[in-house]
Amino acid sequence: MMIARRSSGKRSVGGRAWRRGFTLFEFAIAVSVIAVLAAVLLSRLVAYQQEAERIAVQQTVGALRAGLRMKTLELYLADRQNQLPALAGQNPMQWLAETPLNYLGEYAAAEIENLPQSHWFFDRSNAELIYILKRGNTFGASRSELLQFKVSLQQAPASAAGPPASMAVPEVVLVRIGGTGGLK
Repeated sequence: MMIARRSSGKRSVGGRAWRRGFTLFEFAIAVSVIAVLAAVLLSRLVAYQQEAERIAVQQTVGALRAGLRMKTLELYLADRQNQLPALAGQNPMQWLAETPLNYLGEYAAAEIENLPQSHWFFDRSNAELIYILKRGNTFGASRSELLQFKVSLQQAPASAAGPPASMAVPEVVLVRIGGTGGLK
């Protein structure tokens, strides 16, 4: 009669028993590799989030400038160029078919530190459209930077082929106040 023996999980190699599994050193190396990969992934995710926010702001600014052009052309077609100066200082969000989901509205005296980051609002006291840009690291307190835009009236540059400077028509533009911050 044959008796079956149970395997104890140990194998004998050259007279020595060994176990299957990780040693403490191998486990530490595996954890280190996973930690480094996680850190690289997090840094890339933060960079991708910042790039996505920058692109979203650029698209909104582009839509605002297109809305401003449409409003200007509308006045030209109606032969009401004399109303162009009235556009300066207005809220350009009014000219969009739909305001962005992250538009908070108009404020007379906004307490910026209480407003959420990555949102737009119009400051009526300065006639500025402001975006609260999220700038911060992943693990610490984040700080915000303001991107400020204003609708202003500028004199169109005189050209040799165009009318004399006294007859030049002013143009209404959306300009960024301060540095560019990666935006144009």
